[in-house]
Amino acid sequence: MNRAALAAANADLDERGRKGRIGFFVFMALLMQLAFVVSYIGALHAPQPPHRMPVGVVAPPQVVQQLQKTADESGPLFTLKPQASPEAATNAITHRSVLGAYLPAAVGTTDQLLVTTAIGPAAPQALTVAFSRAAQAQQHTLQVRDVLPPHSGDEEGLVPFYLVIAWTVGGYLASTLVGLMGGMKSATPRLALERIGMLAVYSVLGGIGGTLIVHTIMDFLGGGWWTQALIGMLVVFCVSVFANGLQTFLGLIGTGIVIGLFVILGNPSGAGPWPRNMLPTFWRVIGPWLPNFQGTNAVRGVAYFHSQGLGTAIWVFVAYAAIGLVLSVVGAGRDNPILRMSEH
Repeated sequence: MNRAALAAANADLDERGRKGRIGFFVFMALLMQLAFVVSYIGALHAPQPPHRMPVGVVAPPQVVQQLQKTADESGPLFTLKPQASPEAATNAITHRSVLGAYLPAAVGTTDQLLVTTAIGPAAPQALTVAFSRAAQAQQHTLQVRDVLPPHSGDEEGLVPFYLVIAWTVGGYLASTLVGLMGGMKSATPRLALERIGMLAVYSVLGGIGGTLIVHTIMDFLGGGWWTQALIGMLVVFCVSVFANGLQTFLGLIGTGIVIGLFVILGNPSGAGPWPRNMLPTFWRVIGPWLPNFQGTNAVRGVAYFHSQGLGTAIWVFVAYAAIGLVLSVVGAGRDNPILRMSEH
């Protein structure tokens, strides 16, 4: 075979390989699109009946046990917890150990239900329906009192959820853009650490910027300013560094995995429109393992619930960042056939 024919054959092979890779990534995009439909519609098409939603009851233990037995006849909807007084029940709500409290009337015919709309309207609505029936069974009426309303700019309780979505998207976008411009993996461990340092600076700016917009400029959220900014920094950093680590070994395939994990699965399980107790089983189970849920839970905790949930969230953020850091440094400069395939 002469040189021209050999060159033509090689060019033909290269073209076929290029088309094959394009076809592969288009097919992967289609799978992700379909997974997006399944995950978002499956999780968010409607709130599910509560699953073991914690509710305080201001009544003697034997009364609480009877109420629990009656409630369980309709399924595992609520976990009823005795409270010593209305003040104790209110304190339990503000520390998020319960999502509401039922106060059956010891005298008279007016029961009370304490709720918080700071977590959104779905849980208070579900509690109102359930305990209205309990009151009616005793020929009582039910009076609902909101003991912890949301900030004036957060009427549906969704501001923390969307803020964390912005931080999450910003994190993996930054890592992906850096990878596309400078290569998906660093040439040496030192350069990998420099890239992570750049992502750290980006994370600081993203956390402060998001909090500045939502908390200060728009006045959509209350609570500790710097604590919320710190949560934002950690969300952006752990997502961006974890994405960088996967991209170091898998290239654009790693980007797809990150989108699948943090967008397709993470956002629907992030307890945004309704609490975790009202999500379908799959999303309810995976939520606490992902930065999306932990970020939303932590921002809400700082805004309304005495920072409840912040400690657990930080551990999850640190775990993702540590995994990403190790993958980024270990994979720097190493030959990787999967990475070659995704880049060429």
